[in-house]
Amino acid sequence: MDLIFSAFATLDGFRENADANRGRQVYYRCIVVALVSAKQQNPDCEVALITNDPLPAPFDQQLARAGVTIYQCPFDRFRFGADLPWSLAFYKLCAMDWVLNNLTFDRCAMLDTDTYTQYPLTDLWREAEEAVLLYQVPHPASQPMAAAISSCCDALYPESAPHVLTHFGGELVAGSASRLRGFLALCREIYEEMQARNVLPRDGDEVILCIAAWRALRSGEPVRAANAYIWRYWLGARHYFVSTNYCLVPICILHLPGSGKDRQLKLLYRRYARRGAFPDRKAVWRLCGMPAAHPPLLRTLWVRLLAALPD
Repeated sequence: MDLIFSAFATLDGFRENADANRGRQVYYRCIVVALVSAKQQNPDCEVALITNDPLPAPFDQQLARAGVTIYQCPFDRFRFGADLPWSLAFYKLCAMDWVLNNLTFDRCAMLDTDTYTQYPLTDLWREAEEAVLLYQVPHPASQPMAAAISSCCDALYPESAPHVLTHFGGELVAGSASRLRGFLALCREIYEEMQARNVLPRDGDEVILCIAAWRALRSGEPVRAANAYIWRYWLGARHYFVSTNYCLVPICILHLPGSGKDRQLKLLYRRYARRGAFPDRKAVWRLCGMPAAHPPLLRTLWVRLLAALPD
């Protein structure tokens, strides 16, 4: 049996991200969209929510009707101070630890709650047998978050750090049970070293994941980019970063962070709550404002005409 799960924690005073908290209602809606869509596309997989707080109605009932299981897991591991940015994000590592110790599965994928699964994970499961899979964020070394993660690694390992870490995101962690146990053991070691040396990961669980990936690769354990299966689409007016891979690869899991939580995922939840079904893929693409998967006609014809002219 393969397992797909998301993790969600609530603790008063703890921070969801580096900015102001969006509130629990936003995440409850996202949880339903993320896990119900994952179950619909992967009916033979167990799909679950790991949480430290009971989900209120009607969200718990919507998950139950869709065949999604809810497990209770205390936030008692991988905890940092409440005032640390992204302090709630470390619950994902706590949840993965709980899953590995309490559930039985062959392969597992942990998804962020602000995702929408549009295709089965058939190929992802095949690759998860051979490596731990993480989403590689397309950030250059000088990008502020990527640079901060590398600086944190330098502070933790001043004599051996690579100075420029590959930036992996936390929206997907996948692998076989045995590979994930080894990878999480590295995460646990890194967390304990941070505590001992008073090094604070101010950019959330991604810091620990990036350092763990570096250490895994250095020891010969395979870690691969999962970008053929999941992609991070920024749909804001000021930060619009998308790709036509949503239909040309096609990507299995649309990750819609930032404003996507408050807009696109909210509308997908509203549609599901009213009709008991999500819209078809093309309607989802239009809702997300995805670009057309072909070049502009007139500009293309003009370039072809110019290219056909003699020198």
